[in-house]
Amino acid sequence: MRDIFCAFLEAEKIEATYICMECLADEWLRNKAASLMEPRACAICGSFVDKAQTPSKIASIIREPLQKHFIVDYGLHPGYEMSLSEVIQKTIGCPSVEICNSIAQKLVILDADDEEFYAEGQEYSRAPSPFESEDHCRWYVEGDWKAMSIQLIHGQRFFNDGVKTFFESLISEALWSNKGKEEGKPSAIKKLPVESVFYRARIAKNLSDVHRFRADPDVELGAPPKDHAANNRMSAAGIPLIYLSGDPETCIAEVRPSIGDEVVLAKFTSTEELLFFDFTALELLEHDPISLFSPKYEDRVQRRLLLTYLHDLIARPIRKGDTDYVMTQALAEYIRFSHHDFDGIAFRSVQRSGGGINYVLFDKGSVEKMHNPDWRPQFNLITSVQSVSVHKVTGVVYHCDSV
Repeated sequence: MRDIFCAFLEAEKIEATYICMECLADEWLRNKAASLMEPRACAICGSFVDKAQTPSKIASIIREPLQKHFIVDYGLHPGYEMSLSEVIQKTIGCPSVEICNSIAQKLVILDADDEEFYAEGQEYSRAPSPFESEDHCRWYVEGDWKAMSIQLIHGQRFFNDGVKTFFESLISEALWSNKGKEEGKPSAIKKLPVESVFYRARIAKNLSDVHRFRADPDVELGAPPKDHAANNRMSAAGIPLIYLSGDPETCIAEVRPSIGDEVVLAKFTSTEELLFFDFTALELLEHDPISLFSPKYEDRVQRRLLLTYLHDLIARPIRKGDTDYVMTQALAEYIRFSHHDFDGIAFRSVQRSGGGINYVLFDKGSVEKMHNPDWRPQFNLITSVQSVSVHKVTGVVYHCDSV
């Protein structure tokens, strides 16, 4: 054992240059720093550390990935070409030109042909986007969503580990964007305080309905019993979640009344702080850079791109057929039973443009009590007879786009 220790110690002494983790901006390289047999001085900041990287180790890590993200520049991009040392400095985030030169020297192949990537004196530029247009990019990154949707609708609908992993990657990427961010930055997590106000409505077919809805809004305008819960965007038939809106106009638009209909509207107030996964914020998220050297780089970039389109995918108007909502229902269920303890989901209204927000609250009742024939879902909401109002629809506005 002592001989092995001495061998490692001698190997460390032969390596003259060590770089501490604080002098590397790239998180992937920082995490790959090796533990040392004895503390070594960082060649950049001079601090003594127990974990460090060496130019040789960094060169071995970045050799393959650099060839994916950069191309040899043959004068096609004047003013944008970079030396190998400049490429290294840009990607690993090292402030020392000397260290970057040292890493570059370990990558250069001295007897390589002029066309080879690591030929001496070569210049580089960023690899171009593989997509011809934004529409091409969107079509590509939405491919996984569509593939998973086909699996759920026409293949393995229940206990689908592939779909679960797909959802995990999406939600984790969305939530990771909020880590360490200051207050006020776009976030996929939306917190609403106690006594936040929501609205829920029903169309009254006759005067009797109006009186009945007004007399008991908690029951008549609350979530339906489990045996009457219909197939909806975020919940399958038999699962009684409650759908709400953030303002009266959006709520009335969501029940799709006709001219002359009377709509009974109830105001609901939250009794606790509520935590929502907010689909409306996804296209505004600010993400930290992903290391070019991470094996998951391409997958994570695609997931971040998909997040910018995800709200449109889950909110677009579709027919209420047996399978139209399967994918959004599965995603909502994943969010509901994830370890993040969300109370619900927020998403943009497609019935009312201009900022209308809808909310879905998850049932907080006991699973054991669900077997009771009189069981009703429980939500952190209250309403009252005084909060009910009746509205007569006198006009409906449609906006059409040419196709």
